[in-house]
Amino acid sequence: MLYRTLGKTGEEVSVLGYGCMRLPTAGGDYGKVDEKEAMKLVRYAADNGVNYIDTSWPYHSLDPLKEGTSEPFVGKAVREIGRDKMFIATKLPIWAVNSREDMDKFINAQLKSLQTDYIDFYLVHNIMELTWYNMVRVGLADFLDEIKKSGKVRHIGFSFHDTPALLEKVLGYYDFEFHQNIVNYRDTNFQAGMPGVRKSRRLGLGIIGMEPLMGGFLANYLPKEAIEVLDATGIKRSPTAWALRWAWDQPEVDILLSGMSDMAQVEENLRLSDEANSPLSARELEAIDKVVAILKKKDEIPCTECHQCHCLHGVFISCCFSMYNSSKEFDLDKIPISEHRYGLVLKNTPQEASHCDDCGECSWQCPQGIDIPTQLRKVARYFADTRVGW
Repeated sequence: MLYRTLGKTGEEVSVLGYGCMRLPTAGGDYGKVDEKEAMKLVRYAADNGVNYIDTSWPYHSLDPLKEGTSEPFVGKAVREIGRDKMFIATKLPIWAVNSREDMDKFINAQLKSLQTDYIDFYLVHNIMELTWYNMVRVGLADFLDEIKKSGKVRHIGFSFHDTPALLEKVLGYYDFEFHQNIVNYRDTNFQAGMPGVRKSRRLGLGIIGMEPLMGGFLANYLPKEAIEVLDATGIKRSPTAWALRWAWDQPEVDILLSGMSDMAQVEENLRLSDEANSPLSARELEAIDKVVAILKKKDEIPCTECHQCHCLHGVFISCCFSMYNSSKEFDLDKIPISEHRYGLVLKNTPQEASHCDDCGECSWQCPQGIDIPTQLRKVARYFADTRVGW
């Protein structure tokens, strides 16, 4: 297993981290982790050098306001493997915080569930404009200072899902040590994108890449013509391997999180992690660029995700367009809206497309000349359905 120093934290972490959002479940019930099977996977990963395990309060819960079964499982797993052998990362569910007291209750409950006196890496979870200013109002900085001073937490970072402009404010608000962000070859400009990752890196933050497989879609649902491009290189490599190799090839990335739910995935990811320091060739990078071009050719809205448009009412225009376009790019049957990133990130928030009121103030800002209100109405209609094509 290869290791890298995680930015300001100074900790030597495995290049592959075990993400515990998609552990094997009992009887297909997301709310129930199959602990026996999950323990086999996590132990095997740990025995082969993985020293970073990532969880969060709502993982494996059917209600984001209630604790799931992931944190308690991680507590048991790390206790069995050895606390000195694993870094534990978990997160503050800021959407459920209404006061300073709420933050204290969460950290104390998480320490109890994780069966530990301290958390190695604590993240402000899923920062978005909708929740960020409330956290500032209720005293997030004081809370973070206190939990670090008390020894409850060793290192503090954040995971991010919003605009480059908000990222600037977050980075200026607190001396964070690491930043967790989407890192995959399809989403280089999605939300803060790779430019945001590079900005954090220039400030010395460690970088944790999440969704390297885009929730599994770069692994399992590439269109046939895209797979043919990869195969034409003559390199025997699965779509999963192509996606992970690209993400590890980004010089800013210290850890890639992978939500491994069966032994075949664990074994493949471990094998690929040994190649994390081997740079991709120009021919390999060209093949990935061609795959991205194939995907983008299927887009119906010509948005380049330049983030130049701004909505007076808070609609996250480029994110809405990106999610709509990506739903057209992959070979998938329809799935529930709750499983689409639009449902997970934007639905029922002020940032979703349905909040456009046709004022037209955004359209003049678009370098591509997109009729933004018309396209937002299309996006809103599409995602208003209970089942969408993702």
